[in-house]
Amino acid sequence: MHIILLIILVVGLFLLSFLTKRRFGVLGLALCAGMLLSTSWTNVLTPIVAEQGITLLSPPLQSVVAATLILLPPIVLLFSGPTYNKMAGRIVGSIAFTLLALVLLLQVNGPTLLLDATSSTIVASVMQLSNLTVAAAVCMALGDILMTRSPKGKG
Repeated sequence: MHIILLIILVVGLFLLSFLTKRRFGVLGLALCAGMLLSTSWTNVLTPIVAEQGITLLSPPLQSVVAATLILLPPIVLLFSGPTYNKMAGRIVGSIAFTLLALVLLLQVNGPTLLLDATSSTIVASVMQLSNLTVAAAVCMALGDILMTRSPKGKG
């Protein structure tokens, strides 16, 4: 069941990124900021959320809080910021954003997913390359930001 939710989330993130035309540089670094927030605040916020009467068994509440903290910064930035003008940039940027989001979410929530044998093999393969994927994505995000041109004011 969890793998279906993960697939829906991944498709949704790709579509949001693609349809809003947002550049990967800003969104990728926002995902990294979300990961830092998740690492620092999940254990603090989970009891606070639980005190509000929210209880989950599957997926665990802590996993949901961690995923929310990871995804909140880029979701906020989907509504403003630099955009791609060309279709190829939109596609590549959306794929990179989705892949980085997937890897970061699996790093935090991978152990709590209920997986069959095939899904487990795929997730294990993705996780073996997770450090390389994150490093490459951060470099790509920085490169994308360097290529972003701010509009010139009329003179």
